[in-house]
Amino acid sequence: MKLFISINSPSQDMAKSPIDEAITFVAAHAAMENRQGRFPAGPTLDITFMLSSKQEAPPFTGMRMGGYDKQGDTLYFEAAVPEKITQSDAAPRYVALVMQDMVDNAKEYFDEMDIDFDIDNWRRVIDVLTAAETEQAVTH
Repeated sequence: MKLFISINSPSQDMAKSPIDEAITFVAAHAAMENRQGRFPAGPTLDITFMLSSKQEAPPFTGMRMGGYDKQGDTLYFEAAVPEKITQSDAAPRYVALVMQDMVDNAKEYFDEMDIDFDIDNWRRVIDVLTAAETEQAVTH
């Protein structure tokens, strides 16, 4: 149905960092896709990228599921971004991998709950969003 992407940053110093720019790029393109109705029918996915700094980090590593809201038909995820990725040229690729992992995890969850989830169309949309991002990163 839709995709929502947000950033939880421990510091304003992260603004305009490679990871901030990579996430913002994908989020902006996802918002355009949302407005144009290009996401598959079915549940909404919502992911928060939780950035790490030398002073502060999320209380987990990797990705965790934040729960499913039946009424809103939304599955929530949080992804802990390692501090070394925040300033890395690999940030766009990292974001692409997290997005793909989120879709795979959503499919597994919805299969267990016997809820329809169009994995093929979700992968297609995520590929389009992240291909544009990684292409932009290569040209800059």
